[in-house]
Amino acid sequence: MLDVRRLRLLRELSAHGTIAATARSCALTPSAVSQQLSLLEREVGVPLLFREGRVLVLTEAARVLVTHTERILADLERARAEVAELTSAVRGVLHLAAFPTAARTLVPGAITDCREAHPDLRVLLAERSSPEAVTELKAGGIDLALIHEYNLLPRVRDAGVDTEPLAREPLLAALPPGLHPGTRPLTLEALADQPWIAPHGDEALRAMLERACGMAGFSPRVDYVSSDYTAIFALVRAGLGVSLVPRMALETAAEDIRLTELAEPELHRTVSAAMRAGSRTSPPIAALLAALRRTAAEYA
Repeated sequence: MLDVRRLRLLRELSAHGTIAATARSCALTPSAVSQQLSLLEREVGVPLLFREGRVLVLTEAARVLVTHTERILADLERARAEVAELTSAVRGVLHLAAFPTAARTLVPGAITDCREAHPDLRVLLAERSSPEAVTELKAGGIDLALIHEYNLLPRVRDAGVDTEPLAREPLLAALPPGLHPGTRPLTLEALADQPWIAPHGDEALRAMLERACGMAGFSPRVDYVSSDYTAIFALVRAGLGVSLVPRMALETAAEDIRLTELAEPELHRTVSAAMRAGSRTSPPIAALLAALRRTAAEYA
């Protein structure tokens, strides 16, 4: 009989690549991870890992196990959800993760709706970037996550995660009050000579900016970086540069900053709810997901 917890560790190792990263994602020590994987090798009776220099590589047998593990974990989540559905009880503790702008715009209303409709359900929020949220979701540390994807970046699908798009929001050019690039509608090429204020911490948005500017025929001159949209808007307002910002960030923008959609290239991000495969029909998850749909529809 194969131990599901050990199979999960192998799946996490295939995703993270190192024992240390796997240990961090599962809140274990590296020695504990190594020990459990060694026990799994004994259970299956064939080698699962080998070293190439300092890197651990999965054998073909290990990759087969990982494929089956995704299905096994999804079936277990589905079983838990179906058992929970028999009671129709929306109660307990649900762990939600959200990136900062979604935590500020979509989450408060959704949690309030859930609290009013289901007083026995307690929703706990943790602020996480999208990659961090997916990692914790798969490791079992959170139950539902709000994540985002940018339209110019490749999308990597994960067999262990189900997603549901909630909203599509444009990325807007933030311009100082006195700047008039002269093109209508505004194109990114018209901002080629401007200094840029870029996000710090949202690596996907930074990559999106670089790619979009490359498509427009230039490389952005980034003079300032910040992880705080209030600071980004203050720098724009002071005339120190232009920026590319998601619409959800606008509540921190000063009134005299010019905000406009770009005609070319068209830029947006999709905000989605993510959950472990098979867990969608669990009553607490279904309840919060319904509330998030409502708040996202109101936001749109």
